[in-house]
Amino acid sequence: MTSEPGQGVTYFSRLDADECWALLAEAEVGRVAWAHAGGILVIPANYRIHDRTIEFQTTEGGALSRLVEPTVVAFEVDEIDAETAMGWSVLIQGQSGPAAVDSDERVSWLDGERPVWVAITPGQISGRVVSGTKRGGK
Repeated sequence: MTSEPGQGVTYFSRLDADECWALLAEAEVGRVAWAHAGGILVIPANYRIHDRTIEFQTTEGGALSRLVEPTVVAFEVDEIDAETAMGWSVLIQGQSGPAAVDSDERVSWLDGERPVWVAITPGQISGRVVSGTKRGGK
């Protein structure tokens, strides 16, 4: 915990891997980030967890579909409550590739065909919980 005079108390705590996976299991949308020739891309994706692997579906030919090829990626999910100044964040660093899907489950919120399934195999997972005192007049 840290505290500055007149600014309240901030609580910051690291999460272990099991806590991270529990939070990921409750959420539905994350952000996939990776480098490509034009720079860094960060794209939101609905996902599911299968055997501690992140899986999501996308369209053929879209930016996310490129990730069926092995690519170093980051996957981030967070939940922040601006009113209470509390929240959590989980970050996975790993490698993408094709997902071996044997069901007709649909995880994407978007309409249309999403036949391409991508998996992210974690190399590292880390997470944090934070709470603080909201500052300013908002």
